Amino acid sequence: MTTWAGTANADLQVDGRWRQSALSEEFTVQQWLPGCGPEPKSARTGGGEIIALRAEGDELAFVGGGRVFRTNQCYDPMPNLNRETHLREPNGKTWRTRCTTPANDPRKAILNTLVVVSSDTHVDVVETGRYEITLETGRCMADVKRTRSFDIVRDEAPATPSTANQPAAPKEPKPDPKPAACESPGAPSRLEVRPSQKLLRTGETFAFRPVVLDDKGCATKTSTTWQVSAADNGKGVSVDKDGKVTVASDAPEGSVEIVATAAGKSTRVTIQVTQPGNYDDLLARSGLNAAGENDSASSVSIGTTSIGAGEGRVEDRSKTRRLVFVAIIGGTLLVLGALALVLLRRSRRAASLEKQAADRHQTRLREALDRRQQREEAHASQQRAHEASLVAVEAATRAANAVRTVPLNAPKPVAAPEPELECPTCGKSFDAGVAFCPHDGVALIPKVAVAGAVMAKNGQPKRGKICPTCGDRFEGGADFCGKDGTQLVLLN
Repeated sequence: MTTWAGTANADLQVDGRWRQSALSEEFTVQQWLPGCGPEPKSARTGGGEIIALRAEGDELAFVGGGRVFRTNQCYDPMPNLNRETHLREPNGKTWRTRCTTPANDPRKAILNTLVVVSSDTHVDVVETGRYEITLETGRCMADVKRTRSFDIVRDEAPATPSTANQPAAPKEPKPDPKPAACESPGAPSRLEVRPSQKLLRTGETFAFRPVVLDDKGCATKTSTTWQVSAADNGKGVSVDKDGKVTVASDAPEGSVEIVATAAGKSTRVTIQVTQPGNYDDLLARSGLNAAGENDSASSVSIGTTSIGAGEGRVEDRSKTRRLVFVAIIGGTLLVLGALALVLLRRSRRAASLEKQAADRHQTRLREALDRRQQREEAHASQQRAHEASLVAVEAATRAANAVRTVPLNAPKPVAAPEPELECPTCGKSFDAGVAFCPHDGVALIPKVAVAGAVMAKNGQPKRGKICPTCGDRFEGGADFCGKDGTQLVLLN
């Protein structure tokens, strides 16, 4: 945004030769990291150079000392600075300009430049601002105050214009220096564009001459791109991909900046547009050569970028940042790989431990089943032995009873047939040789025992009973074994 607060002061006469003082830069570092390059230091540089100061419409132009500065610019020549606001105060002797870097630029700068013509012989330039560099590891921040003054050279002060004292004729242009001839140029190191200033009439065209050099001064084949600065768009000036500038026939008078970029670094050149009728007079007073050009080049180092007015520099850390980023990614991948290896080993160990636990469980289960089977087999064996003993006891008891009932003088008994057996539960009869009732599973007994049991129920003395399964004896009134529930049988 540009604001004109009044008309130019007609009494302001500044055209002439001026001597500039040393550039004073006072830096106050708020915070700084090694990745931002060298920490900016306060210093005083230059001083004593003779420059040409002239009025260009409502602005002043300071030409010399290796650069061109205008009051509608900030004093810091950073190529990526864009003018945000500009104001000329009503007295016509004070200019204020604010510049910032693009929002997406990691090297942020905010600058405020004040130019004051305090008298016809003295001009002050004061610039304050802040620089910030954002890295992946943090942020660097420094404040700056920059001052420089200009004093007129009295013995060469401009005299009142007259026909008898006309400016000297412009000198012939010097040929451009030729780059060194190299068979194998190195990496691009410096961009130079000639001329750094060009005076053009409306309706004219002009092609700037760029060259990209390596460290040895050899020309490289690095391409250069061109554009009109954002602050000067819409002023009737255009530039094509080859650096050819075209000034429209209706373009207004004034200065326009062209931005040349190579290998990511930019520099600016200036075009002064004037009407054809004013060209000769402006050329005679401009200090340019007969072709309307200056003999110096606008240049920028591709390997470094400035932070300050050209004297203080900070290294271009983009390569370092890339290396740091790659190192961080590589380190992260190594850590993740180590973590994955540890987890893999732990998962394998866990699987091994799980398999071992399953094997132990199966072993213990087999052992428990074996012990159970052994107990069952031992119990079955004991059961069979017990049943065999009961049969033996019963047989012995019957034999003893038979001996007691036989008289001494009785003839030898004749073997009687085996008695029939009867189920004490259902009362069904069975032949000898059947041990259990096929209907209810109860052990069969002789019919005599059943008859005795019936007699006991009719009032006869009750006899004792025995369990045919476990062999335990019970009173005559019991019917079933208290241990295994088997039907008891009467003792003989």
